[in-house]
Amino acid sequence: MIGSSRHRRRAVASLLAGLSATAGLLLATPTPAHAAEPELTFTMTALKVSGYGKDDTVTLSGTVVNTGSVPAFGVQAILWRSRDAIRDLATLRRAGTSTVLGARLPISSDHYVVVSTSAEAFNPGQSEQVTLRATIGELGFDVRGAAFPFGADVIANTDSGATANFRSMGELRTFVNIPGTEKVPVTSVVLLTDPPTKLVDNLFRNDSLAQDLTGRLGTLLDAAARPGMNWLIDPALLDEVRDMADGYQVVSGETTVPGTGQDAAKAWLARFEGLEDRFGGRTLFANPDLTGARAAGDELVVARSERAAAKVPGLDDLPLVVVPAGTQLTTATYDLIASSDPDAVVATNTVAAGALQAGTPGHPPVLGASGALPGTTDAPQNLRRQYALATSVVAGARGEVRLLRTPADVEQDEAAMGSWLVRRSLDELLESTPGVSTVGLVSARPARLPTEAFEELGRLESDFTAFAELAPDSSLPAQSDAAVSRAASSAWVGDTTGFDAHLRDLSRLVSLPEVGRSVHLDASPRFVMSSRTNQFPVTVTNNLTEPIRVQVRVTTANELRLTVPPSEVVTVEPDQSVTVNVRPEATSNGLVTARAYVATESGRRVTPDIAITVEITDLGVVAWIIVGVSTLVLVGATAWRIRQVRRRASTTAPARDGGPVTPEAGE
Repeated sequence: MIGSSRHRRRAVASLLAGLSATAGLLLATPTPAHAAEPELTFTMTALKVSGYGKDDTVTLSGTVVNTGSVPAFGVQAILWRSRDAIRDLATLRRAGTSTVLGARLPISSDHYVVVSTSAEAFNPGQSEQVTLRATIGELGFDVRGAAFPFGADVIANTDSGATANFRSMGELRTFVNIPGTEKVPVTSVVLLTDPPTKLVDNLFRNDSLAQDLTGRLGTLLDAAARPGMNWLIDPALLDEVRDMADGYQVVSGETTVPGTGQDAAKAWLARFEGLEDRFGGRTLFANPDLTGARAAGDELVVARSERAAAKVPGLDDLPLVVVPAGTQLTTATYDLIASSDPDAVVATNTVAAGALQAGTPGHPPVLGASGALPGTTDAPQNLRRQYALATSVVAGARGEVRLLRTPADVEQDEAAMGSWLVRRSLDELLESTPGVSTVGLVSARPARLPTEAFEELGRLESDFTAFAELAPDSSLPAQSDAAVSRAASSAWVGDTTGFDAHLRDLSRLVSLPEVGRSVHLDASPRFVMSSRTNQFPVTVTNNLTEPIRVQVRVTTANELRLTVPPSEVVTVEPDQSVTVNVRPEATSNGLVTARAYVATESGRRVTPDIAITVEITDLGVVAWIIVGVSTLVLVGATAWRIRQVRRRASTTAPARDGGPVTPEAGE
């Protein structure tokens, strides 16, 4: 290490070069352009603080690496710090995302290390371990209950032997945290949830949950069982694990196969049931994307989720804690959440630090959770640990909430516990007085499901309603709330492929066009009508596993010539056929094209059309017979009437000679 005698001798040998380099840093002159510039990095391997008095020591260990393609010369590492004490969350966030004003420490044997001399090349790929030290007093960290920006700069030359062209070529920024005199209560909450895989009872889209139960979810469950830890269970996850534990099927192409996770589900479920309720809570069913729902106008998303959760036994006594997508809470989402009257909602974008913050009127309190190091979700754990400790420092006696969603979060939580931190249970936190009188939210635009996704969910919900009419004895319609909530899960935010696959498999179960592939209508392609009304038989076949209640409807190309009322409603058992009669009504002769299909009682289409030709041939002959008979009757009646009139006239007319006229004479 640089702290060894070898590096000390190197540092002494280049002391003059170092002093000249310092002057060069203050009065840097432009250097000639080069085809490629050296690229150096400083990666922290450890940061230790021996105490918080002015004589206590901060020790920074790390690795300097040439990550570029050309050598560097005169490489040196120097401690850097800012004396601006950070005591609020807003400033801490800004410090994590922007450049902070600060200065390098004066050169001394501990603050400054020579990695290579001005004549010595530090080649691409080469690395060197370094250790730098300073006391709290030398750093100027003289405020308790504050976080201080801290780190190191790496400076170097581009040319061999140069002494005046030193410039910064790499830097490290983190925090040194100086706690206050009071203990900081920390509520660590393990979130037990997983992307939904269940479609309906006993049927899963894939078997990924089986692997997660022995992997990520197994690690999280272990963490939830540790002393001082708390947990939140997604009712949808618990429902899935229980369903798996008694056997289940997994979709495989056009068929299903037995699932493989039954034993894993039983084991995980037994361990979960051993958790103490006083450290637990529940989330909304499937953690639906509330931000996306609000933007799409889906005002029923919370009520739907709550109805689904009510069917998962054993959770009624747990507090309801809402976790919005990305833990980013917007004002509009906050209004939507209030309708379910939860015990609290988690947010990482509160204005002020504080574990429990009073809600605005008519709204639940907010759990101010510490967020990740801004903009560096892939940062090394030790950097994330220092930021986590910084959020604890600025929270102070108000405490903080840590939401643990991954094994890495659990590991960081353990690493970020110090003697000045104390565990607090979720139950104690919810019953405490808010540390912040009224919550304030930083404006946020969290990622969400698109509006088109919620339009598809609306169609899915309609499909369940239509299926209920088609198969009134089926158990599927009662699972509509759970299925639609799973499809609206925030787990699909950013995962379009997963969302589409899940929705597609659900649609295959309840969408009438999909279900209609298993229902068939058979009829003769040509009917001949010999009277104004006839009846013709058609056959409905049900290849589903449940009975259906349907009718046959027929449309015609010429409704003025031929109309066909819907058939009677019939029940068709699974794997059975039923013949029903349709009764067309004609008004004139000719050929009419008709199309028949199976529908629900209200007219929702179940099957595609089949073409039928109706020939009306005898209706004209009958009509002419009727007209002919009518004419004959009319002529006969008229002749008979004329005869009667003449007969009466002959009996009353006078004779030519004045005497009566007899009938014979008259004739």
